[in-house]
Amino acid sequence: DMRGHKTQQQQHQQQHASHGSRPHTPHANKPQTPRADKRDLLTMNQAEVDKRLKRLRRQAKFLDACLYVPCTCQRVRLGVESLVGLVPVIGDFAGVIMSLLFVSMICGRFHTPASIKSQMFLNVALDFVIGLVPVLGDIFDILFKANMRNLELIERHVKEVRSSAQAIELGAAVPKVKAPASAYIPRIPIKKGAAGRILERTRAPAA
Repeated sequence: DMRGHKTQQQQHQQQHASHGSRPHTPHANKPQTPRADKRDLLTMNQAEVDKRLKRLRRQAKFLDACLYVPCTCQRVRLGVESLVGLVPVIGDFAGVIMSLLFVSMICGRFHTPASIKSQMFLNVALDFVIGLVPVLGDIFDILFKANMRNLELIERHVKEVRSSAQAIELGAAVPKVKAPASAYIPRIPIKKGAAGRILERTRAPAA
């Protein structure tokens, strides 16, 4: 009995040791589904699109058109960037930094193609280079409004993508209806002969 008891204790100790030394196998990694791009216009609802566009319009207006020039019947507007640009050199560099930040803000709100990004950077570069010219550069900056132009670019892109997506959805939702059997006109065989040849000439072709 004592030997049997000892052997049982040894078996229990071996089992505990085997459990302790067993390597911990991590759980199998589950396949991670790719996260949806929050900037994708095709997966974004219209309310979110309007909300983001509203913020961009507010920022562009702040930079380029938040003030009216007196004695211009409210036709000429100034923005913070235009006012900062009046300071020689330093104001031009500060203005280009604000414009580049606005471009990054646009790209952060919506997925922007490379072609539109290049147009935006071209507007900013043109505004900066010509803005370095004294007086004429300031007038050009007020009239050109690079930030408002970049806003128009993204608004046009959003409108095109959303309209094309809606057209695809409408096309997929409309079921294809087969023509009824009565629409097919069977061709009746005509006996050959003089009367048959006359009927073949006068009969209209079946649709």
